Formats: sequence, C-alpha cells, structure tokens
Amino acid sequence: MPKVRYILLRVTLALLLLAAGFAAGQRKLTVYAPQTTYQADVLVREGVDYVGLADLLEPLGRLETRVEGSRLTLVFNGAAAEFQDGHRQYRSSAGKFELSANFLIVDNRGYLPIASVPQMLPRLANLQAEFHAASRRFFVGNTQMHFSAELRHDPARLVLSFPAPVNPTSLIEKNRVRLLFRREPLVNSGPETANYGDAFVQSTTYSESPEGVELDVAVLQPARVTVGDNGRTVTVSAVAQAAAPAAAAPAATSQTPVQAGQPHAERSRPFVILDAAHGGSDNGIELAPGLEEKSVTLALARRLQRELENRGVQVVLTRTADNTLSLDQRAAAANGSHAALLVSIHAAPNGHGVRIYTPMIPARGSAQQTEPAKRGMQPWELAQQPYLQLSARAAEAMAGACTAQGLAVRSSAAPLRPLNNATLASVAVEIAPPQADPKELSAAGYQQKVAAALAAGIASLDGKLEGAQ
Repeated sequence: MPKVRYILLRVTLALLLLAAGFAAGQRKLTVYAPQTTYQADVLVREGVDYVGLADLLEPLGRLETRVEGSRLTLVFNGAAAEFQDGHRQYRSSAGKFELSANFLIVDNRGYLPIASVPQMLPRLANLQAEFHAASRRFFVGNTQMHFSAELRHDPARLVLSFPAPVNPTSLIEKNRVRLLFRREPLVNSGPETANYGDAFVQSTTYSESPEGVELDVAVLQPARVTVGDNGRTVTVSAVAQAAAPAAAAPAATSQTPVQAGQPHAERSRPFVILDAAHGGSDNGIELAPGLEEKSVTLALARRLQRELENRGVQVVLTRTADNTLSLDQRAAAANGSHAALLVSIHAAPNGHGVRIYTPMIPARGSAQQTEPAKRGMQPWELAQQPYLQLSARAAEAMAGACTAQGLAVRSSAAPLRPLNNATLASVAVEIAPPQADPKELSAAGYQQKVAAALAAGIASLDGKLEGAQ
C-alpha cells in the first residue's frame, strides 16, 4: 500500500532547505543606477568576490555575450570587450587593461572581480561608478543620496533631512536610537561620528554593512522617532517620560512614535517566493538552438525580483544559480518560507504572450482529503486544497496587470507540481515569445516588460492573501 505523505512530516525538510539553500543566496551586491535599483548575486572564489557580467550589465543597457572555449566576448551598448578565463588582462576599444584578479567563466557565464568594476565601467560604457566595499553597494552615475542633520531645541530634537522619501527601521534602546536604511542609496557627507555634547543628543555615528546603512544616535533621555514631510524628514525627539504601554497598543508605523524599547514594525518574512523552473542537470525545453528553458526562467525570476523589490515587496528565490532542485524540494522550500505567494516560472517556444496557471486538485483526491483535514493535517498531494481561492485571486490580479501592459494572456487551471503541494497561494507563469521567434524569449526588453507587468499584479495583492499565511 502506498505510503501517505503528510505536510507535517516535511517541515524539517523545509527548514533544512531554507538554511542550506537560501543562505548561499544571501550574499548580494546592490547596484543603484539612474534607471533602476537592483541586486546581483556574489560569487566567492579563493577569497575574491565576483559578480556575473550579465547580472551587472543587463539592467544598464543592451548586452550580448558569446563564449567560445575559454574566451568571452561581449558587446554592451555597442562597445566591445574580450575576456579570457583565468587571466587578468582584457581588451576593450579603449585598449588593454588588467583586472584586480583573474576573470572567470563558470557554466558559460562570465564573472568579474567586483573590485574592478569601477575601473571597467567607464572604459566600457562611459559610466562612472563608486563602490562601497563594506556594504557591497555600487553607485552608477550620481545616484548617491546625501542627508543633513540639525540639532534643534524647545523641544529638544535631532532632525534628519533627505532629498527623497526614506523608510528606515527604528529601534530605541537605553541611551541609543538605531536607524537602519535598507534600500536607500544613502551616503555620508561628513565625519563618521559627529559629537554634539548636548543634554539630549551626545553624538551620531554612521556605518555601512551589507544589511544597509545604520545611523546610531547616542541620547541621554528617553526618545521617540517620527517620520514626516512624506518621508523626507526623520526626527529623533526627547520625551519627558516613556509612556506606559496600553493594553492593546497598535503596531508602530513610519508615522507612529516609537517608544523606548519598541522596534519599528517591519515585515520579517517575504511576501512572495519565486521558483525558476528547472536548473542544474534539468535543462527544461530547448527553446531555440543554444537557448535552454532553465536560463530563461532564472533570468526572468531575477528581473521580477528586482521589480518587486523596487516596489517594496520582499522576495526570496528557490534558486539563484544553475542548481538542481526536485519538485518536492521546491514545494518544501515554499512552505517553509512563510511567504504569502508562490510563483513558479516556466518558458515555452510555441504560442505567444503569457500563460498563467492555477493549481487543480485531481478528482481522485477529493475523497481522500476529509479525514486528514479533521486531524489538522493534509496529505502532500492535497496540500493546495485550502488555498485554491487565494491562488485564483492571485492569478486574476497578475493576468489583469499583463493585459493592462498590452501582453497577450491566457489563464487556465492544471494539476501542476510543486503548486499542488504548496500551503500558500500558488501560480505558475509560462512566458512564450511575443511573436513567433523563440529567440525573443532571451531579449532583455521583452523579459523586462513581462517582469514589470507581473510585479504590478503581485504588488497589488499585498494585504489580500492573509489566508495563505
């Protein structure tokens, strides 16, 4: 008799996957450019940090690359360069130059030492770049955000002013206020530590890390933090006495004072988990000569991730590189992520536009679900049953956003894995060529259009899928 697999028995697997699989994808390089903000995975080899050429350059312009043996040739916005695996020297139209470490070709992808990017970009694309190693942040062009700090009195307060809206995380401890800016391109204009010697504010200390920019304010009195002027000012002010907590106090927001010892409220889990189908030994369909489905799905997942993060939506990916994951592993990772939505990404050479699929529980399962559900458990094959309505709601929003962007859309239900094993709203997206040529699936412009449309639909669902959490 076949063994019935229950979700409860897969919790341990999910947690192990998240710890082992996602930890490797947490090392990121953040790039602030005039047209977009995005992140790229960091590859570490022999103590050197590398970034993929495609990950770095695709969002900045038109990129074409070709690998022939140990040699990689690229054309970026019309400018050409040539690199060789295991060598520091490279050629461009501006001459011959050396990298800070050897160039790498891994799985037909070129990788550049991150420390060499500020020197390479001006030569290759006439783009100025500034690298902050401590926080692994690149600023392309004049994208840095400077701020000012002013100590005011009657009442005592420190006012931080910004040229654009910010959304810091606030934590008030004894004699210390911590402000963490995770997404803003914030840089410091003055000394790292500014001393005030005031009866309220002693000093401020600026620091950077891969988590973001932190500003520590040393205070001598209880304090609170408020955000005003539509996010352009952050005020740390003194309070005469810390207010006693109410029996049912509302959660703090960016417009709510944060009392001593209370962290600024922030979503601690992702809203969506993106699953780029195939990978590793599973190439998927050959969409066109030399174009495999696994590479298109990962490229689209990365673009969609950037679009969502630019909208303030927290995202995780089941895979960030060319690695193999089973359907069970993908489902367990999604269930263990505590996200509200799973989006599985596929590609097809035939048809055109975008196809959106919702899960379909096989008819034979309907008779099997009653008893396990009474015990508070669901069989693995029926895990999606309680979430079908939420999945349909997500698919409808994503399809509507694609239609609004002029993309051809077709929606249907299908008994798909890992969707049927997921304990959250789940949708599969299959991208087909815009016209008839499958090679168009790798076009940056088309992928970006699809990613922007899907992101708009997903972002509109935030707060509407609570039942899946």
